[in-house]
Amino acid sequence: MKKISFSLISGAIIGLIISFLLMDYKGIRYEVLDQAGIESRWVREMDFDFVFNASLLVIGSSIVLFFVFTFIEKKFDMK
Repeated sequence: MKKISFSLISGAIIGLIISFLLMDYKGIRYEVLDQAGIESRWVREMDFDFVFNASLLVIGSSIVLFFVFTFIEKKFDMK
C-alpha cells in the first residue's frame, strides 16, 4: 500500500512539473464586446488538450515509478 500511494503522489508531482515545463501552456482567453449592456469582458477557458495530455503524463509517470519501485524492492529484497 505504501508503494502504491508513494508512486501516485510522486508521479503526480513529477508529471505536473514535466507537463508545465515541456508543454508550454497558454490559456485560452478572448474578449467579448458589447453583450448584455457590458462594454467588454474577458472570458478564460481551460485548454482541454493540455489537461488531457498532462493527465496522461501524470498517469504514465506514476506507472513508471511503480515499476521502478517494484524492481528496486525485488533487486534489494526489501520487505
